[in-house]
Amino acid sequence: MSVISLIIGCLFISAGCESSPPQVNSAIPITWGESNTLQLVSQNASSTQPWRKIEVLTRGVLTIGLESTHHSGQVELTVKNESGRRNIFKKAFDLKPHSPLTVSLNVDGGQYYMVVEPRDGQILNAGLSARFQPEDPDALSGADKEREGAQQLQLTQSKEGAVSYRDGNATDWFRYDAPSAETLLLNFSPQEQSKGIKAECITPTGLSFPLTGQDKIVLREAGTVWIRIYAEHAESGGGYKITAQSSPFNAISRRGMILKYNGNTATINMGIEDGIREGLRGFLQRSDGSIVDFVIENSLQRTSRARAVSLFKISDINQTVNFESK
Repeated sequence: MSVISLIIGCLFISAGCESSPPQVNSAIPITWGESNTLQLVSQNASSTQPWRKIEVLTRGVLTIGLESTHHSGQVELTVKNESGRRNIFKKAFDLKPHSPLTVSLNVDGGQYYMVVEPRDGQILNAGLSARFQPEDPDALSGADKEREGAQQLQLTQSKEGAVSYRDGNATDWFRYDAPSAETLLLNFSPQEQSKGIKAECITPTGLSFPLTGQDKIVLREAGTVWIRIYAEHAESGGGYKITAQSSPFNAISRRGMILKYNGNTATINMGIEDGIREGLRGFLQRSDGSIVDFVIENSLQRTSRARAVSLFKISDINQTVNFESK
């Protein structure tokens, strides 16, 4: 498989300003990742190749793919800027069956036009595709791409949204302001066709953990819970729904004791027989009133290993820790 990848920084490859061909005005839109099969014939006064157009919303890399499934032949790819008057790329390629070619162009936001034409009077079928990778995956996210611009999450009111890495909208932030101590249940559900969408929650005390679908957070006092929903990588994107529900703060149902620690991990003398499971959250309240939140990473038969945001101290040894109710 031969792959040609040309990175061109929006340079004008053909000199001078050309007139806009009339076909540009009737160009057919092509969407990200879509492949159009074209029958290419020798161009004459009564036969011209259809132009395609694609809209780019922000600066990034536009990748155009060419592929033939049955025939070999030489084709010429032309790409014009949004006015349709100037070539930003023009080059002939030898197209062979099942040997895709790619051309990558650094472009600014705007509309771009492209056409594939056969050389030497040939007739062949070719597939044309286009993909786009934004330079900044959050370029078009709006204010909620940062924690400071987070959307307000209200109890029992579902929020629906979508994130997409390739469309420059990779992150959505939400916040929930708890007026007092309570138990908060977060329901996070990506749409069925979504791919690679994840969410994380940050408690008022700074404990961060991924949302798994239905997650319970015990808030011992008023504070803000932050939720970040994001497209993890370049192929991630799709819709989601998130809902918050609240119930009264449930008193502690189980207690344990710290046996030893190493940095921000500690061993606690309770295990699976006591109902302590991986993902269970708890806290240690020190005599000075400070609180250390932790989450169980590994639960064995009689002991569990916990991970905290802050460091444990030697004074925490033999201190009682509290777990949330099931």
